[in-house]
Amino acid sequence: MRLGTYIFMGLIFIGMVGGGVYMLFPQNYSIEILGVTFNLPIAVWVVLPMVLLFLFTVLHMLYYGTKGYLRSRRWVHDAKELQKALYWSLLHEPKEHHYTMPAMKEGAPLLGISHLKVVGNIHGLSDKLMETIEWVKKIESGEYVDLRSKKVEKHLSRENPILVHNQLNRLEGDREFVETVLRSKEAYDDAVVSKALEKLVEEGEISQISKYISFLDKEHFYRLLDRIDESKEDLGFTPASVRIFAERLELECPDYLRLMRTTLKRFGPEENLKLFSQLAKEDEKAQRAYVHLLFEYEMIDEVQKFLEEQDENEFRPYRALLILKQEKHPFRIDELIDASTACNDA
Repeated sequence: MRLGTYIFMGLIFIGMVGGGVYMLFPQNYSIEILGVTFNLPIAVWVVLPMVLLFLFTVLHMLYYGTKGYLRSRRWVHDAKELQKALYWSLLHEPKEHHYTMPAMKEGAPLLGISHLKVVGNIHGLSDKLMETIEWVKKIESGEYVDLRSKKVEKHLSRENPILVHNQLNRLEGDREFVETVLRSKEAYDDAVVSKALEKLVEEGEISQISKYISFLDKEHFYRLLDRIDESKEDLGFTPASVRIFAERLELECPDYLRLMRTTLKRFGPEENLKLFSQLAKEDEKAQRAYVHLLFEYEMIDEVQKFLEEQDENEFRPYRALLILKQEKHPFRIDELIDASTACNDA
């Protein structure tokens, strides 16, 4: 029974009893207590214990009602904290939450250091949790979800696995996002930056790639060369861009030889020879690639002239091939010298 209803009904009952007794016994009755005489109507003496009992029961109900209300509020508080903990654990961004009820303290804090993974279908949860589960499932299936518009992204750490997975999904279908990541790479996880570089090398024009050449390594360079070899498009690969890559990536002898195999397919003899002649003058690591190129174009006189300017103990495989060429043997350079291992020969 509600306290207000109890008070109302209790007062009515006391009034009815007092009124009934007074109608039957309108006389007064005197009692002396500690020398003091109390002369009151009989009806008052009858309802007085009822009033005292009524007051004590009201106080009792107030005490336990207040206690129950406070306990209920603590449960409501803990339930809200549990909802928050579930939400952040689903997003793999667990946060510490404080609980007031001992029963909650025994288990719920575990969510503050845990990641939840939903493996089946579930119903009856709050709209917020159901929506979160839907986001996570879409992201894990490879779909991009705009977490920023849902006011979630800013609350997730850079290395959050859900955020990282979502950004990797976006890189698959959003070319502009590739450059967004590379322009502000400090704001993204290393895995996202690495994937953005891969997408740039796989899909970008040489002019785009050149802007971020300081982020590239030799592996990216080789993958780019493979892509140029396989592509029928121009991609903006020019002698000028080759010089940029050679300078910024600090190419070694094997790198120049690998580069030479691509330029053979892409550039004409004149611009190719001009390019490698300049590279060989600027960097001795490019000299074997230049000699190799001269042999490819059967420019034997130029080979002899170049080798005469070098130490006689250097370029020995090329010197041997030169002798064979001068004796009119019809060997091609790729039949005797493997470009991939030419740098290992003295």
